Amino acid sequence: MTHKSAPGRFRLTLEYDGTRYSGWQKQHEVKTLQGSLLQAAETLFGSDELDIQGSGRTDAGVHALNYTAHLEVRTDLSPEAILRGMNDALPRDMALLRVEKAHPRFHARHNCIARSYIYRLSKRKSAFDRKYVWWVRDPLDLEAMRRAAGLLVGMHDFVSFAEKQELKKSTMALVHLTELTENDGLILFRIIGSHFLWKMVRRIVGLLVEVGRHGLAVEDVGSLLTEKSDRPVRYIAPAAGLFFERAFYHEQELQEFLHLRDEA
Repeated sequence: MTHKSAPGRFRLTLEYDGTRYSGWQKQHEVKTLQGSLLQAAETLFGSDELDIQGSGRTDAGVHALNYTAHLEVRTDLSPEAILRGMNDALPRDMALLRVEKAHPRFHARHNCIARSYIYRLSKRKSAFDRKYVWWVRDPLDLEAMRRAAGLLVGMHDFVSFAEKQELKKSTMALVHLTELTENDGLILFRIIGSHFLWKMVRRIVGLLVEVGRHGLAVEDVGSLLTEKSDRPVRYIAPAAGLFFERAFYHEQELQEFLHLRDEA
């Protein structure tokens, strides 16, 4: 009688350069991150009887520092062997950082309670960093941008930031934190929220930059949370500067991270 392993579930943490990819979700005839992961897993396990799900969709061209996914597969391989084997099969712009045994009911997306993104703005042209920043040539008023970003914190209706196909479901989202810092000509914008609509973070960054240019007033950003407007669609930051930072699965880890950011 042939031994057949029971299905196992593993938590995957990976980083990727999203430049060459049409986002996370597998699609026919285009290169995607989920598709590339599935292909690497099929190569390692010699079977397509497996499933990989991510903590959320990322747009085309968006990068990730610590993206969480789960793998369900029948295997006797250890997490360490899966890590080595998958990394050997993955393209060079994707890397598995950790593989851990997970609870059979763990779901990378359904169990996620919050997500963190970082956007990188550069005040100067860079020969080496051009794929990972938005170079803004105009002077920016960071204090005005911080005040506008602060208005986003809390539970709000982000209908003005939504695509038409998203209007059939709730456009409410809880933003836990916004943060804007500058170091040596690099401006980092961090936002942590329960979830984000498609292109929502990039539209927020586009609006904040317009506030920094004094093309919009701080109060204009606040009004977008109380009345429907198509204004955010006009201001969208390039995908290149956006990084998925991490996903949160427990309230304690979220609060500890927020506390660290408060002290920073």
